[in-house]
Amino acid sequence: MATAQSGGREPFFIDDPALLDDPYAAFARYRAESPVYHHAPVDQWFVFRHGDVSDLFRDPRLSADRMKGFVDQAPEAVRPELRAIVPLFESWTIMKDGPEHTRLRHALNQGFNATAVKALAPLIEASANQLIDERVRDGRFDVADDYGFRLPAHILSDFLGVHVEDRDKIIEWSVDFVDFFNEIPITEATTHRLSRSVSAMNDYTMDLINERRRSPKNDFLGTLLASADTPGGLSDTEIVGNAILLLLAGHIAVRNMIGNIFFLLDGLPEARAQLDANPALLEPMVDEALRFEAPVTLIPRVALEPIEVAGITIPEGALVQLSIASANRDETQFPDPDRFDIARRPGHILSFGRGPHGCAGAHLARMQGAIATRVLLARYPAIRRDEDKPIVWYRTAANRGPINLPMRVD
Repeated sequence: MATAQSGGREPFFIDDPALLDDPYAAFARYRAESPVYHHAPVDQWFVFRHGDVSDLFRDPRLSADRMKGFVDQAPEAVRPELRAIVPLFESWTIMKDGPEHTRLRHALNQGFNATAVKALAPLIEASANQLIDERVRDGRFDVADDYGFRLPAHILSDFLGVHVEDRDKIIEWSVDFVDFFNEIPITEATTHRLSRSVSAMNDYTMDLINERRRSPKNDFLGTLLASADTPGGLSDTEIVGNAILLLLAGHIAVRNMIGNIFFLLDGLPEARAQLDANPALLEPMVDEALRFEAPVTLIPRVALEPIEVAGITIPEGALVQLSIASANRDETQFPDPDRFDIARRPGHILSFGRGPHGCAGAHLARMQGAIATRVLLARYPAIRRDEDKPIVWYRTAANRGPINLPMRVD
């Protein structure tokens, strides 16, 4: 019978850098022996099996509003600082449940709809080519930093109407947000950085909104602002908060995805040869990369009541971490799950969540991954790892991807 504890066989993966680097064998053991695990040092519950994770994404007994949990688990010295900025996070659609979530999601979809996303394809291709032109130096190109890190930031900044000269500010602020939400446990350092960036980003976005009031535009912010006075329209705080959310959620995760794609293709020449021979495999390859190396590996929820999962009762009020990375390697869902197979057409991957809170930007993320890959491989078919320079990884409890992936393109 499954148990809630690991029995002390090994360090838990979030506490061990080696396991963070390669957690998949440990995940397999947890799926088999402790599919629901309570990690006492951080008082959080981790769920590892695909079926359980998928069901819990859609379970109304789990709340997306986890800010109180974040505040309670922060170091006591920074809790007042964190409480002061919580209202911004509480305006995020990913922190809402029920009718409030539906209202926010509907309003945001007015500006972030399928037609608007499809129209971004030429911009993604142009930006990809521009970054390659600007950043390739002496036959070298850092696919993570020069390309994966900057491309989604540029695309989303332009979509929102951020001034071109301010793109680097957006990048800097977004890293502080991501580091706060994805470091377990929360630290004083990440909280201080978050607080500074929240203030700066809030002020900047309000300035953009006021610009739209003076000179209306038909962009994302302009669309949200124009609908503010209609039933279900958003307040200024909600517009600011969710504009910031769009920049954050669509930035680091896509950076991770693009870096992971090129790392996998470089390390597996047979997969690269398969893609070269059959370009129709490009989109399935992106999905398989999302499965094999999920850019975001954990999604937190809060239990609104006691919930039984795999024979274990998770108590009311518990912070529950849904392990996407483990679920995407579940052998009961994906045969031979530890093999990267670009022809797999996996289906049922959980990299974008599932249910009411499934990622609204999933199509845009996939499109950026496919276009970024196609453009770079077309420009530099012989692209390969730069063995003279190390790969630097961004592997926290909740993120996987390279910060630096040096490549040779001569």
